[in-house]
Amino acid sequence: RNSTPNMLSAIIVVAPPAVHPRIASLMGDAVELKFLSHTSIKQNAGLQEPADWADRAYLEFPDPMGDFPTSLLSELLRVLKKGCKICIRHRKAGNGEKSFVDHLIFAGFVDASESEGDGVMLETVASKPPWDTSAAIPLKRKAKTGSKVQPSAPAPAPTKSVWTISADDGEEDLMDEDSLLNEEDLKPKPKVEAAESDCSTSRKACKNCSCGRAEMEASEEANGTTSAAPTSACGNCYLGDAFRCSGCPYRGQAPFKPGEKVTVDLE
Repeated sequence: RNSTPNMLSAIIVVAPPAVHPRIASLMGDAVELKFLSHTSIKQNAGLQEPADWADRAYLEFPDPMGDFPTSLLSELLRVLKKGCKICIRHRKAGNGEKSFVDHLIFAGFVDASESEGDGVMLETVASKPPWDTSAAIPLKRKAKTGSKVQPSAPAPAPTKSVWTISADDGEEDLMDEDSLLNEEDLKPKPKVEAAESDCSTSRKACKNCSCGRAEMEASEEANGTTSAAPTSACGNCYLGDAFRCSGCPYRGQAPFKPGEKVTVDLE
């Protein structure tokens, strides 16, 4: 640089060793300088200095760097004080290479810009953010131009509950529950007669059969004939009660082979 910056006490310099004496003479003895070779940082980019130690970082790369060690910028961001600048003099990036502006922004620097420098080499400058890492800043919402901010509506007054009971309330407003029933409601309901017996789904006629099955069985027994076997609707009657329908005429009988005549021993 052509002039020594004011109020600088510590500067980190990354440049070729041949440039170190020139930079030391420009800075003077009042500034503490930390020199690093521009080639050594490719092997080890770690810095021993504590955080927030340096007031400025100056880097000079007269030759194309190729794969730039981005970890160096992270270390410089840690070592620099908040709001202090980093200056990089370098050749123009080749095709397919990221610019130093991109490297600085990705490392966490702000306000990065690139200029022509001295006409031979470009110069990129950026700053360390003045805030701490992970600091939170509240965002204020701006009102639209030409629109007035409408005051918020007042909160509605609390309403009283509709159902309230007071100790002064008398019983004259209460309804007698007996008045809700008339004389017809108080009369006993007639008993419903039981339905006639139905033994169509049982093995034989019930004791008090009234459907005519008892007479039919007595006639068959007297004549020595039996009625035709009922036709199975599901095809599972011969398997047993576990597979028969609720109204199966074979319910209660033992399993049999399909087509076999089923007889019931009533003795």
